[in-house]
Amino acid sequence: MSLTDDHFARKIAAQSKAWEETSDAPKKERSHEAAAPKMGICDKCKKEALLRSYRFKETSVSNGAASFGTVTKHLCEDCAPKSRAQKDAEVPKLNNKQIKNLMRSAKKGLL
Repeated sequence: MSLTDDHFARKIAAQSKAWEETSDAPKKERSHEAAAPKMGICDKCKKEALLRSYRFKETSVSNGAASFGTVTKHLCEDCAPKSRAQKDAEVPKLNNKQIKNLMRSAKKGLL
């Protein structure tokens, strides 16, 4: 066993001992419930309604330098981003011509 292997073995042993000592400590319980909506003016449609806070990633470019950050916006129920489940629930209505085209392309795909 070389000098560096012995060093890392001692380091790993010290880390595991420290982990065992701190793992028994009681941990804070977080509540993952959504915050209650508050009355205010929507940042998007400018109407007064019940608002919830949403975080968005924002990129801005000035003088050739880009900056990245997160922005908190207060949005009403109508302007709020939809979850994937809500998007999947909205099935577009197809007319007869679109249905025939879908069936034709599916039939071609099978052949």
